[in-house]
Amino acid sequence: MIKRLFHVFLIFLVFHVFTYGNQTDTLITYSSETEAIQKINELIELSESNRNRNPEKSVICGLSAIKICEEIENSELRYLAEFSTGFAYYIQNDFENALIYLNNSLELSRMSENSEGEASSLNRIGNTYQLMGEFEKSLHYYEQAITINRGLQNHQEIARTLTNLGSVYRLYGNYELAINQHLEALGMYEGLQNNEGIAWSALNIARLFKMMKNYQKGIEYVNQSLNIYKKIEGEQELSTGVTLCLKELGSIYYEMGNLIIAADYSEKVLERNKINNNRLGIANSYSTLGKIYFDERNYKKAESFLIQAKELKDSLNDNTETASILRYLGNIYLMQGQTTKARSYLKSSLLFAQDHNLKEDIKEAYLALSDLHEKLSDRKKALFYFKRYTRLKDSLDNQKISELELQYEFDKEQRRVEYVQQQKEIEQKAKLQKQKIFTLVFIGGFLFMIVLAIVIFKSYQGKKRTNIILTQQRDQISHQNNIITDSIEYAKRIQTALFPQQKFMEKSLGEHFIFMKPKNIVSGDFYWMAEKDDKIVITVADCTGHGVPGAFMSMLGIAFLNEIVNKSVELTPGNILDQLRENIIDSLHQEYGLRGSKDGMDMALCIIDKKTFEMQYAGAYNSVFIVRKKEVQELKADKMPIGIHAVKIEKSFSNQAFKLEKDDMIYLFSDGYVDQFGGEEGMKFKQKQFKELLINISEKPVDTQQKSIEETIAKWQGDQSQLDDMMIMGIRI
Repeated sequence: MIKRLFHVFLIFLVFHVFTYGNQTDTLITYSSETEAIQKINELIELSESNRNRNPEKSVICGLSAIKICEEIENSELRYLAEFSTGFAYYIQNDFENALIYLNNSLELSRMSENSEGEASSLNRIGNTYQLMGEFEKSLHYYEQAITINRGLQNHQEIARTLTNLGSVYRLYGNYELAINQHLEALGMYEGLQNNEGIAWSALNIARLFKMMKNYQKGIEYVNQSLNIYKKIEGEQELSTGVTLCLKELGSIYYEMGNLIIAADYSEKVLERNKINNNRLGIANSYSTLGKIYFDERNYKKAESFLIQAKELKDSLNDNTETASILRYLGNIYLMQGQTTKARSYLKSSLLFAQDHNLKEDIKEAYLALSDLHEKLSDRKKALFYFKRYTRLKDSLDNQKISELELQYEFDKEQRRVEYVQQQKEIEQKAKLQKQKIFTLVFIGGFLFMIVLAIVIFKSYQGKKRTNIILTQQRDQISHQNNIITDSIEYAKRIQTALFPQQKFMEKSLGEHFIFMKPKNIVSGDFYWMAEKDDKIVITVADCTGHGVPGAFMSMLGIAFLNEIVNKSVELTPGNILDQLRENIIDSLHQEYGLRGSKDGMDMALCIIDKKTFEMQYAGAYNSVFIVRKKEVQELKADKMPIGIHAVKIEKSFSNQAFKLEKDDMIYLFSDGYVDQFGGEEGMKFKQKQFKELLINISEKPVDTQQKSIEETIAKWQGDQSQLDDMMIMGIRI
């Protein structure tokens, strides 16, 4: 009702200002249509320039432009005026009025066959429904927008809509599809040198890594975005981007369990939102602080902030956090023993999440309801909700890898069958043609020379047609191979994005090198590192298989390592490998015996204390070499894998300690290098020769070491095919 009254007031104000003179009662008229059009353009420009700084003025200018457009019956400019007005209402979180004017702009753009305008209106309507929590509707409008923009080859708008699609898929828990959208958008923005777009894509990718619990990668992408937004804030006085980055950093530290830093960031964000009178931002800050205080067990403050957040969001028609706010309030009342009130809030949270298909919120609501019924001693219902929680959690965890694997295997088998069938058809046609040629030649021997000449000519023509068919079919096979290769190249980009960024490694490790030579495009070997409490966790692993199957295993390993290290209290290599083995066996449903899957990985994992130079090590088949003053010291691994073993093993991985000294070289590696065939006799490179190589290069700069390793294996391999993925990491202390 208040919004409607405010809207009527604006219409009256516009009519008063632009219909009547300042000191007379005469109607303002324009000497020509050109003058009226000039005035409309000025008003639209004013509406756009004031959109973020003064949304109320933006609305007034937009409504004034619409009125003049109606008077001179100009539908082309009226589209822009309606769009600008709707956008201004959107900025004010007045979604009801925003949809009215944005739908008007959509209808006008369709009437005038303005495809660019239609796509812009669809995209902004999608934004509006997304903030209203109507995710199915927002997805519907985004998909229409991107179809039009792809047809127009408008890369700027394609990237914008890809980012919007990615944000919705993230909320639905479809992380693989979400990261594909954001990576494609990031690539487009980089090609367009659009810094604001790069920053926005990086921030969305950070949110994805946060949801996958890869907090270090999340922080890296937020900082990349923050640096760009700070420049934009300094140049254009727009603070929204910096505020969003600070909010995301607070959210990441909150999930990492560092509540003090999380609260500090959240307080800064709240202060910035209050200065800018950003009511939606204020509501989000209240929500974040409420959750932080809940984890600190300050339930009184938590309840106060969450209730303020819910009331403010309701007044703004913002449903984006409704499910989680209701759940947290339910948990507060559960902790305070108010079980009836807790049940009401938790049930409301579950229903809202189910209505909007918010899988993460559904999962957490199941867990909270299980806790409630456990407290009520209703074991049957507690077990019912816990089973649903576990089932959905496993589904979300495994969705990414299982979908990729199934799609890849399906595509591979389909193309293999098509290829085999085409080869059979080619061979059959060639065989029939050959028989025909022999028959014609035999008959030609009994005919006159002229008849023989005719037969030879026909034979030649037949060969020519066969060659054309064969060439076309080969081109088709080549095209299919290119499609497969392009898909795997894109998979490589996704895999590479999960590896630690070079800047982070240089900052944490200092002098180091990484020699990585996959057998195929993507690799089953991977490296990973994290930094926690002045300790560096570093590993090199060799997964079962190579190429795409190996890459799937590597992505699973990276995801589990992030989760284990971020949550572990006792940070020792053996403990990490034990937990990783359990996770791999559970996730791949491995069983002992002949029928069980034997997939897994070999690994060398070190934890280096930056202050004391103490190094701890544990290994699954993979050893680690330390070269000091031309001497090699080997820390040997346990002879069992990360995964199921041929026989059942209850043994834990053993920890080994080693005191490092300055200028020591540490080498972690997979077995692909030493197992490579080559040389004059076609033998394996072997570990003895590998140790000699490391001794000879250990005192050289790390760049020179990497080059020597590459040149040595290339010379050794010669014309031999590569046997396996190769990876060597060298670190100088």
